[in-house]
Amino acid sequence: MTVKAELARIFGSDSDAIHLAPFGTTLPTTIDGALDPAFEDVGWLSEDGLTETLTGSVERRRGHQGRGVVRTLMNESGTQIAFVGLESKAQTNSLRYHEKVVDTTTAGVRKATRGAGQRIQVRAAVIDLFDADDDDVKERFIIPRFEIAPNGDRTFVGSDIAAYPFLGEIIGDYTHLATDLEEAGA
Repeated sequence: MTVKAELARIFGSDSDAIHLAPFGTTLPTTIDGALDPAFEDVGWLSEDGLTETLTGSVERRRGHQGRGVVRTLMNESGTQIAFVGLESKAQTNSLRYHEKVVDTTTAGVRKATRGAGQRIQVRAAVIDLFDADDDDVKERFIIPRFEIAPNGDRTFVGSDIAAYPFLGEIIGDYTHLATDLEEAGA
């Protein structure tokens, strides 16, 4: 067995980013393709980064004889990406809260009328992750339909950042692109 430390990636580069745009926005098709101007960077993310979770439940079908497992099924499979935005800006507020009316006519003041409940926000997403030691090593998630929900509490305590936790569900197919270090001879 041959092992190559160069194939082990450490993400957390200053260049990592989550870009969101209205659902239906034109998506890039390459790992370095320019983004449509409608995409907006979420901004600073929590030091915990992003968490990709493959969801679904495994169901074992057993046979009558000996109750042995005959088949295994995957129910409700999907992919979720959790992240925590650190910047208080229009985008993070509109993702977290049901903002019915927003007014910015008073200089320096953003006034929002909010509904008491939350709702799912549907966006297109492009997530770029770079190796912490080499920005030429990259992964890109191109997600046509990313359904985002608030995910946990926003706390206002002491020296902690009043962050915005979110959980996004990828709906349908998406494209994942990554630098091929094996092909490059790493």
